[in-house]
Amino acid sequence: MKTQIAKSSVTLLLFIASLLISVTTANAQQERHRYGQQGNPKYEKIEAQRVAFITQELNLTPEEAKVFWPVYNEYDAKRHELKKSYKNYENLHKPEIEKLTEKEASLILDNQIIEAQKLLDLRKEYHAKFKSVLPAVKVLQLYDAEREFQKMLIERLRQHKQNVKSPSEK
Repeated sequence: MKTQIAKSSVTLLLFIASLLISVTTANAQQERHRYGQQGNPKYEKIEAQRVAFITQELNLTPEEAKVFWPVYNEYDAKRHELKKSYKNYENLHKPEIEKLTEKEASLILDNQIIEAQKLLDLRKEYHAKFKSVLPAVKVLQLYDAEREFQKMLIERLRQHKQNVKSPSEK
């Protein structure tokens, strides 16, 4: 009996995940073009993993997923655009910074605060939207799942870099 329930649960979860992946992929197609990631298999694989991870962590019902993912995809696209402009100011290296005038440095600092505020404003806006389509507990779980997925990706990248370096070091 337990095995049958477990199999049906896994089947249902896989069905929901595959449904969400296809819906998310279709909804995000325009945004990926904007990101320059359209057709990038690595990007698409990571996106599919993220959708599955978040869906599982939030234990989304099909009804919740149907209303949640369009809102989340919209949020993610806007967040990505803001972060892209923010990186123009964030990634200055020491030699570049040392060449800046006081006025240029001040402008960059002010722009960093403006961009950070824009990201915060976006999060506040979508925080309310998320709470309108999901229970507050699941919104908290969403924020945690995003952090956990990011940590998981960073750890995989570290492991991949170590595995790539190991054969050449031998």
